[in-house]
Amino acid sequence: MRRFLPVLAALALLTVAAPAAEAKTRSCASSDLRYPFEPGGKKTFGVFKLKATGATCLAAHHAAHAWMAEFEASLRGEGPLELPRTAGGFKWRELQPNAAQTYRLRGTKGAKRVTFDYVVPNG
Repeated sequence: MRRFLPVLAALALLTVAAPAAEAKTRSCASSDLRYPFEPGGKKTFGVFKLKATGATCLAAHHAAHAWMAEFEASLRGEGPLELPRTAGGFKWRELQPNAAQTYRLRGTKGAKRVTFDYVVPNG
């Protein structure tokens, strides 16, 4: 019996440590962060493919909304367009785009990671 105690203790530690080390990526709803080109049209611009790793969808939604608000404020301002580097407590980095008129973004805050595509209208 004494031989099995260290083995049982090691197995218990592995089962506790494994889920903590593994952060699950989840897809999150973002339809309320989109808008149409014309009133009454399809919502084809805004946040798409919102994902959260190590964070809740609510946190990802708030982070994407904060980035979107900062970005759209810079669109209305004068001067060169600048993508926000910080918003909603996250540090943002632009990734390689995979479609026209699209910014791919990754925000990090400690172990939390949020990614999404932001599609802008042309014109």
